[in-house]
Amino acid sequence: MDTIYLKECTDKLNELKWDAQKMQKKGLPFMMASVVIWTLIALVQFMKKDIMAINMYTFLCSCFLMPLAFIFSKVIKVDIFKKTDNPINKLGFLCTMNQMLYLVIVMWAFNKSPQSMLMLYGVVFGAHLLPFGWIYDSRTYTVMAVVETIGTILFFYLFGRISTIGFMIISQIIVCICLAVEIRKARKQVEN
Repeated sequence: MDTIYLKECTDKLNELKWDAQKMQKKGLPFMMASVVIWTLIALVQFMKKDIMAINMYTFLCSCFLMPLAFIFSKVIKVDIFKKTDNPINKLGFLCTMNQMLYLVIVMWAFNKSPQSMLMLYGVVFGAHLLPFGWIYDSRTYTVMAVVETIGTILFFYLFGRISTIGFMIISQIIVCICLAVEIRKARKQVEN
């Protein structure tokens, strides 16, 4: 009896996860927006300002996340603001908001270690992708969370700020391509 109940619960959970994946297209609009944001951050690095001003502008680039995600959601036909009772969608939103708490560490670095702020920003960004591997049943999120987190640290210390941002832009483009492939494969499985 317990095994049957567990199977029913697992099936229901998988159904909710599938619904969230389909409804949000695995968060692809947000990942597309992040490519633009990291590109803006790259442009900020070339400003003839001191490190504190550059760091402030880097933070400000994040303000474009929701407007850009909204624009990209219209392009790929996703309603990122659709009200739903699906707890998996609510979990995804909670995981996104969790990143805001980690940004407190980045804010600390803004003042105490301004040269390291960009690296910490990249680490927080990469690490926050990990739970989406489970939410969206996506190897892309799982693998790239680890790659981006460790890669950001390595690129920062071995090659500097600009290379780190280049690494993040390329990584996020890879994430977008891989998610698009995952979405296409899932659609084909449903059609068959």
